[in-house]
Amino acid sequence: MAIEACADLRGFFQGMVLEAMRRRRVGAEAETTEYVTDLLVACAGTDGAALLDRPLVWMLDDAMACEDGVRMHALCATGDAALARSGLFAAPDDVGYLTEVGKFAYRGAAAEAQRTGGGSPVALVELGEKFPEFVEVLAEASALGDVTKALVRRYAAQGVDQPKRCLSSSMYVSTASRDGRS
Repeated sequence: MAIEACADLRGFFQGMVLEAMRRRRVGAEAETTEYVTDLLVACAGTDGAALLDRPLVWMLDDAMACEDGVRMHALCATGDAALARSGLFAAPDDVGYLTEVGKFAYRGAAAEAQRTGGGSPVALVELGEKFPEFVEVLAEASALGDVTKALVRRYAAQGVDQPKRCLSSSMYVSTASRDGRS
């Protein structure tokens, strides 16, 4: 399998997300597709480390204790962490817990946005309603591009046993699924 630097991560991940949604027959608004794509891009960059940095229960507890105006963003971050962990890294036994936290966080963020007069963000509502489907989309997208395998290889090469330590590095992806070569 050939590994190469990916110059357009957003384009790469968007293609993977759209293909995974097609294969899984998951319908979503464009805003939600963009949100999930942006989450994968964040996982590949320096923002990704924050998604794996703390236990979800602490993130959720902190989010619920936040003041108005900050709570929505903290709940979004908790939902994002749950989605990234469950779709990219979770053991099957952990997916149920991560799904419950993710649904709760996204639904809470959408309600908080509605309560503070910002309307209900389409992506947050849809992710709260269809969280399990988007876990499968992320897992499928990851498999399509060998994204998780590339991350794990990268972590192993650097002697890192926890993904969060390497997410701030540049991302490399397999080109095997795009052009059929190994």
